[in-house]
This record gives sequence, C-alpha cells and structure tokens, in this order.
Amino acid sequence: DSPGTPDATDVDGESITINWAPPTHDAPSNISMPIKCAEPTEVPDAPSIVNVTDTTNTSVSLEWTRPAHDGGMEIHGYIIEMCKGSEAEWHRVNEDLCAVTRYSVTGLETGAEYKFRICAVNSVGKGEAKEMPEFAQAVDRLLAPEIDIDASFKQTHIVKSGGSVCIHIGFKGKPTPTASWTKVDGELGVMTDITTTETFTALTLENCTRNDTGKYTLTLENSSGNKSITVAVKVLDTPGVPGALSIKEVTRGALTIAWEPPTNDGGARVHHYTVEKREASRRTWTEAAPKTTQTSLRVSDLLEGVPYFFRVMAENQYGLGEAYEMPDPVIATAEPAPPKRVDIIDTTDTSATLACGRPAPKRNTILWVRENKIPCFECYYKVEGLVEGLEYQFRVYAMNSAGLSKASEASKRAVAQNPVGKYITIKK
Repeated sequence: DSPGTPDATDVDGESITINWAPPTHDAPSNISMPIKCAEPTEVPDAPSIVNVTDTTNTSVSLEWTRPAHDGGMEIHGYIIEMCKGSEAEWHRVNEDLCAVTRYSVTGLETGAEYKFRICAVNSVGKGEAKEMPEFAQAVDRLLAPEIDIDASFKQTHIVKSGGSVCIHIGFKGKPTPTASWTKVDGELGVMTDITTTETFTALTLENCTRNDTGKYTLTLENSSGNKSITVAVKVLDTPGVPGALSIKEVTRGALTIAWEPPTNDGGARVHHYTVEKREASRRTWTEAAPKTTQTSLRVSDLLEGVPYFFRVMAENQYGLGEAYEMPDPVIATAEPAPPKRVDIIDTTDTSATLACGRPAPKRNTILWVRENKIPCFECYYKVEGLVEGLEYQFRVYAMNSAGLSKASEASKRAVAQNPVGKYITIKK
C-alpha cells in the first residue's frame, strides 16, 4: 500500500525533515521508498498562441493559451503589453494581473494599429512574453449573422395540448443582428412571447392548442447580411374543423353528405367522423348515422319536406374535434319531373294564355317565360307584354326546394293577335 501522508516536522534554511506512516500492508521483500520533491525556482513559459477574437473602433479583444510549463507552481495571472504602430516602446495595459486567458484592451485610437504580447507570472516572477505576429487594427468588425446552436438543438418540438414550448436560439453578428419570428402559413398566437438579447432569442408558446402547430422561422439581419432557420412545432390535440360540407344524391327522405378532411389532424390520425342532424325548428342534435371512416355518408329516414341542418366532427386518439356546421338547411326532396307539355289556349295582340301539363304545380313552383323567372302556382298563366304580329314559343320548368327540373317540350308557335272568329282546341 501507499505510505501515510508526509508531514514536515523540521524546517531550516537548507533542509526539511519529513515524517510519514508506513504502509498498512507491506510486500514480502524489503520496501524501497523513493522521495520526490519539486523546487519552484523557475518562471513559467510563454503562452503558445495569442489570437485577436474581436475588434471595435476603440478596442481589441485577445485570447491566448496557457503556458506549456508553469515553472513548477501555480500561475498567478498574466501581464498584457502593447506597442502602437511602428513604435518600439512597449506599455503595460493591465495594472492588476489578468487571472483568465482573455482580455479586452479598451481606449484605443480609432483606425490605429497595435501589437500585443502576453506573459505569465508565478511566485518566482514574470515569464517570457509571447508576441502577436501581426498588427491588430482598432476598427468595427462586420460579421454577417450566424446561428449558434449545438447538436442537442431540437428541429421539431412535440407538446401535448395545454403544454408550453420554448425555442431558444443563440446567434452572432456585427453589428448585433435584429431578430424577427414569423409563422409559416399563419400568424403568431396571442399566447406567444418573444425575448431577444444581443446573443440569443427565445420564442415561447404558452398553453398550446392545435392552432400552434406549424413551422416557425427566425430571421436574423444586420448590415452584413441575413440568416434564417425554421423550427417545427407539433401540438398533440383533437382534430380541427373538417372541410366544407356538400349535399349529393338527394332523394325523398334521404341524401348523401360529403366533406373534406380537417387540415389539422391534431398530430394524430383521424379514426372516424361523426355526423349529426337537427330539424331547423329544433335545437337538439342527434346522430344522423353510425360513425364512419369515410368522408361521405348516406343519411336516410329523413322527413320529406322538413329542412335539416347537418354538422360533422373528426375524432382522433385525443378526442372529438371541432364541428363544421352547414350554414343553411337542406330538404331531402327529389327534383320534380319536367312538365309534360305546354299549350297556348288563347292569344291577344299583346298576350298569350298558357296551360301546362303534369306534374301538377304546388307551392314553390317556378314558371320560366322568355328567360325571366316569374312565379306561378297554377296550371294556367297569362303572359303579357307581347308584340303584335310576332310569333312565339313557350316552355315551362317546375321547381321545388331540391331544385329546378328540366324544361318541358316547347309549345307550338303562335302569333300575338286577336283570334277573331277563331277557335282553339285544347287537348287533354
């Protein structure tokens, strides 16, 4: 084993007496105990490298390496000296020893050139100086913005709904860059907080929702250039609103409803959709049909002639999302068939009286005459405003809440004139 801790028991001007305890366990043979001592009688070596890390119009920042040999004892600090231009005289810069291996020399003349040298000091004294090989000029350095991140930086941040995200990015640049944050394809939320200093900027999103999902871009800019970086944020939440609804294949008491998937799925796959309905006269929503994994659904058992509202919601593993509700009600009624025929049963010099066949018109029927929409709720209609002597033909459309029918066959031609002594046969 090793001996006990040595202790100096007697010291004079030329010698030191040292005592120590023997090892607890010795070896089978005799033990040899060499004694080593270090005599701190040397000054430290010079630093091996001196670099200029930055300059302004009144300062120069220096950095250097520790000496390879400290002279056998602790280095107390460093002395920095400088020489202006071609002058031969060196001046000490720091009154007190510099305890670290970097120093900023201030109060320099703008545009002037300087040389610097550094030496280390221990208890024995001042070591040899290391001189810079080239002059350093006191001028403002221009440096384009640089992103200062390491391997641990996350390019994508994932957070649960209600949590928070902080994106911290360091940067460099001369002059100090301005930092601006934007959200790609969107605007920053009201709960967004931005903190920026001369060396870093941080974007914090508090109480995150699915609306905070997206890409965020930091842009750094100064007079020397610009630099950008984009970071993704993914919020795990319920899905957003599905796309607009459309109604297809309307028949009596049934219809097909279709929609687009939500643009924001809440960070998880949509499992299925829920479609609900309510009569326009009621406030209560009920399921229109069983849940579906498709983006369309056939809804049946609707009351004919009753207007209904519909809404659709997407659901993922985090729950049921927001609903898209139709702004206007829809009636599950088929479009009417076109009238079978239209006959001219009477004329004057300025009018014609028409009779249309089946389907028999009910309320909301529309009669189209000469490209003008005129409501008609009977099987007969008198068209006014004709020009005497001109020949006319007519056709009729039927309309209900589901839409407009195709046109009937055109009537026979008739001239706008008074039928004096003439009779018109009405075919049944």
